[in-house]
Amino acid sequence: MTNNLAHTMLRVGDPESIIEFYREAFGWERRRTSENETFTLYFIGPPDQEAEIELTHNHGEDDAYEKSRSFGHIAVRTEEGQSLQEAYEKAVDAGGEDFRPPEECPGNYAFVKDPEGFEVEIIA
Repeated sequence: MTNNLAHTMLRVGDPESIIEFYREAFGWERRRTSENETFTLYFIGPPDQEAEIELTHNHGEDDAYEKSRSFGHIAVRTEEGQSLQEAYEKAVDAGGEDFRPPEECPGNYAFVKDPEGFEVEIIA
């Protein structure tokens, strides 16, 4: 028996832009929101999987957080039948930053940055 991944947490300054980006780029959904006195938690993820990302917004901290060098990236796979180039362009059109396009990466992957600046690897 193994333990399944539940979630990973990212601190964000503008949760709505992040939620919209992952919805438009990858078809993810907002699953639930937990309002607290000093922070709000937003849980997002693919509709057909249990794993999710917890977006933590600390009230009064609306600027992007300084990124730690210890965190690398989030990785998602292309949809069945979708080319890497199509997935990359969809992510950029959804508000992702054109960061490392497929032609610059040696293999079947590429990178965009989400609206908070987190790197997202797209794997074909």
